[in-house]
Amino acid sequence: MMFVLRDKSFFKKTLLLMLPVVLQQLITIGINFLDNIMIGDFGEVSIAAAAFSNQAYAFFQFICMGLGSGAVVMSSQFWGRRETGAMRVTAAMALRVTAAICLVFSLFGVVWPRLVLRAFTNDAAVIARGAPYMRLIGATFMLSGLSSTATYLMRSVGKVRIPLIGSAIAFFLNLFFNWVFIFGKLGAPRMELMGAAVGTVIARAFEFLFVFGYFTFKEDKFAFRPRHFALPGGALRKQYIKFSLPVLFSDTLLGLSLTLVSVIYGHISAEISAANSIAGSLVRLITVLNNGVSGASAIVIGNTIGEGDIPKARRQGNTYILISFLFGLVVIPILLLLTRPYLSFYAIQPETEKITRTMLNVTYFMLPLQTIAFVISKGILRGGGDTRFLLLADSSCVWFISLPLGALAGFVWRLSPGWIYFLLNVEYPLKGIICFIRYCTGRWIKEIRAS
Repeated sequence: MMFVLRDKSFFKKTLLLMLPVVLQQLITIGINFLDNIMIGDFGEVSIAAAAFSNQAYAFFQFICMGLGSGAVVMSSQFWGRRETGAMRVTAAMALRVTAAICLVFSLFGVVWPRLVLRAFTNDAAVIARGAPYMRLIGATFMLSGLSSTATYLMRSVGKVRIPLIGSAIAFFLNLFFNWVFIFGKLGAPRMELMGAAVGTVIARAFEFLFVFGYFTFKEDKFAFRPRHFALPGGALRKQYIKFSLPVLFSDTLLGLSLTLVSVIYGHISAEISAANSIAGSLVRLITVLNNGVSGASAIVIGNTIGEGDIPKARRQGNTYILISFLFGLVVIPILLLLTRPYLSFYAIQPETEKITRTMLNVTYFMLPLQTIAFVISKGILRGGGDTRFLLLADSSCVWFISLPLGALAGFVWRLSPGWIYFLLNVEYPLKGIICFIRYCTGRWIKEIRAS
């Protein structure tokens, strides 16, 4: 297997794409992470209420990721050939679909917050505490969705600085207003859980104005302006359905599966739900680098295929696989050292802490294969346009193996929390093996043409 480890321009391009994406995702995750940390002193009910509301938002984010990543599949290859007209049409279709989906999510979040939370838990106290929080978070869906899709579109042409700046400022706004409204500082009322929601709304509103405003009025590679929202899809509509919509369906099914995982935990006990929330916050931080490498690899490989250099795209893929595997090995001892100080942030019962530790240990055990699964599926194969295969791989591993086994473990076999958590996450190593085999066949490279 031939690697391109000495190609300095390749690594420079990867780092220039990866590092801002990693930082931006850390910041984005940090907004929800701050909510969990800053309400940690108010007990398990408040933690669970915020966690379930944020889980609904996390499902929504997976759909946004599918919308944005689907657009990247096409726009990255078009940018490789400098087909800017096709890029604008792709952006118009992606933004219109995003707006329609966001409208539906906003309706449920704002009008029926209790119905949304009831899907995750039957705990009346958690639902009552979380409904007002969910209503405010739901009001941000349209803003977050449009700014997310604009961010992915800009990444496909190497524009990563503006989204990063917007997310960084939003993070500090969230931190400041959380402090003000959660604890009642600077003369503001002490709102506790609702204060976290207010801080999040302010942060996401700013991020939308900054990122989406830049994309529609200033960005010069797409040169997308408000009048382009109405651009007809034309011949590209079929390409969008073929290459982009499978990504949307794949990420939606993945997001729905994670939502059902929270439902399973929510119907077992409040302790295991809180443990999953606490472990999940750290797990999302673990996957940030995976997402950074996979996002960069999708764009780099998409651009290279668009340029017509297929052998180079294969060598790039080889290198990304090596990077992902090494990362999975190196990061484990670091995370083991961080576990104890991380858990010290939470005022939780000993049983909840024990379950959380078990979940984190299972995650560390599966990490190398998990990193390979992320980078090959969400990066290499997606950048190559092999989106229909990925839809089949994602859905089969989750819906026919992981979820049924996890549900049986929790409700029928009554296994320990560690085994339940393992079976609900066994999709990652399985998908890593399947996608690696697909990569080795070479059938993942699909050239996308505007006509």
